[in-house]
Amino acid sequence: MKPILKWQYDQLVKELLLLQEHQANPDCPCDTEGEMCVRKHLMTIEGYAEETGPMEPDGERGEKLRELAMEAREHREREERALCGQDVSEDLSGWTRGWRKEMEGFSLACDVAAGNNGDKEGGQAET
Repeated sequence: MKPILKWQYDQLVKELLLLQEHQANPDCPCDTEGEMCVRKHLMTIEGYAEETGPMEPDGERGEKLRELAMEAREHREREERALCGQDVSEDLSGWTRGWRKEMEGFSLACDVAAGNNGDKEGGQAET
């Protein structure tokens, strides 16, 4: 895996983890002091997914990234309506967890989902 692609996936996983934690922790003061954490994380997830898609040589993974970007945009738009008093915020913990689990496998330099440990001839792992 190219280092830039690994970096992109790592950023996506981090944002998904942060959003998952903010959604799971009722004590998180996410909407205080103008932070709007849910919107911020959704926008970042959307951006990284849009940016990573064209870099991904695997067509199925590229499609997954486009799907993630579209869903993140839809959730972000709903969150923006909620912040403006025109809708209600939704619980995204299940959505976030599902995508995080999928992207975690992609973020490894080896292909865990396919059972490949990343070894190349000579015993060197691809990075």
